[in-house]
Amino acid sequence: MRVLAVRLILAGLVAMGTAGCLPPASGPVPGTNEQQEVTLTLGQTIVVDGRVHVTFGRVGDDSRCPANVACVTAGNAVVSLLIQERGERSETLQINTHTEPRSATDEELRFEVVSLEPAPTAGQDPPASYTVRLRITRARGKLFA
Repeated sequence: MRVLAVRLILAGLVAMGTAGCLPPASGPVPGTNEQQEVTLTLGQTIVVDGRVHVTFGRVGDDSRCPANVACVTAGNAVVSLLIQERGERSETLQINTHTEPRSATDEELRFEVVSLEPAPTAGQDPPASYTVRLRITRARGKLFA
């Protein structure tokens, strides 16, 4: 009887110890839609994967082609994201819309800019607010609890 109880306890401990070594669940990262995307407005914070706070911090160096102009190149804008996990110190990730790096990884998650709206307009000041659509996926080669 004692041997059986000890074996059950050991089996439970082994299962708990290896639970963090299981591959990630399939499907989108919790907090994203079926395409693993989210849309944020400037300054907005969301929680993904139940523990990672993602804030759309700012847009810098917006040299994208204005909406009312025909351009030879698309130009680029830099999207800054503030990432904070479980109360730890936040980290800033900078991702480009059209040049490399087009994605960034923070621990277990990979962030990629899908779109940034609105496009600039020639002869006008930069937009007062932006909306970014991000694709958030699990980083390859990482295992999760």
